[in-house]
Amino acid sequence: MGNLSQSRILICNDDGIQAKGIQVLERVARLFSDDVWVVAPQTEQSGKSHSFTIGTDLIAKRVAERHFSVAGTPTDCVLFACNVLMKDKKPDFVLSGINHGENVGLDLLYSGTVGIALEGALQGAKSFAFSLAGAKKTSDFWDITERRAEQVFSYFADFREADFLNVNFPATASLAPVKLTTVADRKIGDDIKVLLNENEKIVFSIQSTRSDYQKNDMTDAEAIENGFVSITPVQVKLFQPAFLNNSVSLVTG
Repeated sequence: MGNLSQSRILICNDDGIQAKGIQVLERVARLFSDDVWVVAPQTEQSGKSHSFTIGTDLIAKRVAERHFSVAGTPTDCVLFACNVLMKDKKPDFVLSGINHGENVGLDLLYSGTVGIALEGALQGAKSFAFSLAGAKKTSDFWDITERRAEQVFSYFADFREADFLNVNFPATASLAPVKLTTVADRKIGDDIKVLLNENEKIVFSIQSTRSDYQKNDMTDAEAIENGFVSITPVQVKLFQPAFLNNSVSLVTG
């Protein structure tokens, strides 16, 4: 990639403004540009996906120069940054993360980290969602992840064949190689623990257990399990054109 020094970069996350991962990602961004903004939720917002707040006033607080916390969702942060703080010049890049934990398989449908990258793409920015497997269990891999994030962003900053890139770093101390991947059929959220069931009241907790998945060395889940950096190109497409093409005779006779 060429010179990025004139680029405007927005950094958001779903782990909160004080999270380790967003500090690491900001250091990476500042290697490329001085025009870096950090806008992140006031508190952790994991699992918020692409949700945003309607009908409720939100509060944004300036915590440092070009650093704001928002009492809202990750997508609220992107919308506020792009349409208020950066209204004069929207970001060229939206960098999300680095998430404290992986986002692979069908996590993409639930992840606030991925939701940020999705909104960034809708705002016209080249967007990346960065996640580190095992980050909630140990802090041993942040240094090597910072180096790898720098390399990935530098190499893939001019990508064109996707709306955004979902990047997962393995929990390894080595400088892991990169693998381009597909999305595994692995789901989260179906493991429910019932804590109380009496009369008309049921108290339950949704666990973070992920389902088994069809093993395939091209999937994101298997890539990080085997020590690779997984990079998955993602398209924002809400309809399937093949259905229209194949079913047109059914409605036209």
